[in-house]
Amino acid sequence: MAGWRFGFAVGNASIIRAFKKLHTHSYSTVFGAIQDAAIAALNLPAERIAQLTAVYHQRREWVLRRLAALRWPARDAQGTFFLWLGVPPGYRSQEFARLLLQEAHILVAPGTGFGAGGEGFIRISLTAGDEALSNALDRLARLALF
Repeated sequence: MAGWRFGFAVGNASIIRAFKKLHTHSYSTVFGAIQDAAIAALNLPAERIAQLTAVYHQRREWVLRRLAALRWPARDAQGTFFLWLGVPPGYRSQEFARLLLQEAHILVAPGTGFGAGGEGFIRISLTAGDEALSNALDRLARLALF
């Protein structure tokens, strides 16, 4: 469900009632298919969740090794399927994200999209398949930025 946002709140009944009232006046409802998918995801067997967790862990470790071979600084983040990469000297995050799209056909999120503290970084997702990530990393290597 990468990219889909879904959440829930648990707590004191009177606080949850107040939160529910606020929510109905502040937000639209979550699309039904997303709700159905979230229910299915929350009901997955523990073994399947462990498999998915292992896939993302292995993928993260593999991508970090590839980036290290390119001498590309990356921030390892546990518990997520995103990595934060430093942008090369002389670039701002949005400018560099545009360069990657135009020159290497790689779509990344500029760090500034997540606040001022994101300047100097781009965020990549590990949700793409191994082949797509490998191809993107090959294109990054050809740019020879580090």
